[in-house]
Amino acid sequence: MSSQPTHADLFAAANEVCTRAITDVEGGLEGQRASDAAEAIRRQEMERHEVEIAKLAAEHDAREKQERLEKMEQDRLDIEAVERDLQMRKQALHHAQQVADAHHNDDDNNNNNNNNNNGSVATPEGHPVSHKLVHSIYS
Repeated sequence: MSSQPTHADLFAAANEVCTRAITDVEGGLEGQRASDAAEAIRRQEMERHEVEIAKLAAEHDAREKQERLEKMEQDRLDIEAVERDLQMRKQALHHAQQVADAHHNDDDNNNNNNNNNNGSVATPEGHPVSHKLVHSIYS
């Protein structure tokens, strides 16, 4: 009969084209939703990872700062100990010098007095006694 499409044929063809377009668009939208969801999960994981890295870096910095403070405190204590030791050695040296000077002065005085006992003292039994001073300048 007629080679012209009928209204019903046109409607069916348009309906089929629209149905395919809707199916393609819905499929594309579903794929985009899945891709968006995967991207959101990836971003969340990256954010968690960045937060964890920042936390670890902060902990590392805090540990390094604490270690530096502890080292500085130990250095301060070591310096104080060395200063105390040096002060004790200075005092011991000063004392030894005073004793040596006093001993030297005593020898000079004894020689000047001309006692003939050469600075020695005798016990009641007559045994000579000599005095010797030994002093260490190191602890």
